[in-house]
Amino acid sequence: MKHVFGRWEEAGDPGENPPKEFVEKYKMELIKRLTDTDPLLDLLLHHKVLSGHSYSEFKALPTDRGRMSKLLMGPYLKSKATCEIFYNFLKEEQPFLIDELLEN
Repeated sequence: MKHVFGRWEEAGDPGENPPKEFVEKYKMELIKRLTDTDPLLDLLLHHKVLSGHSYSEFKALPTDRGRMSKLLMGPYLKSKATCEIFYNFLKEEQPFLIDELLEN
């Protein structure tokens, strides 16, 4: 699996899930570096990854870092589908962050 010009290239293993692997591998960096979590939380609520109650709990947290920590360390992004929603959000909103993480 490798990331080229904003998209994933297959490495030949049909069982791979690049967005999920990306989330797992860069979890700690994403917690530190992703800011302005409101649009992400709105998207996750829209896709029913978060319930209204969970959304309210996230919004009550005082920092983006706290929100990202709860999101990435909790059960919210464990499935292939939820990781794809998250990764596609990053592709649209933070493409340079993705590229920077993948280059290091």
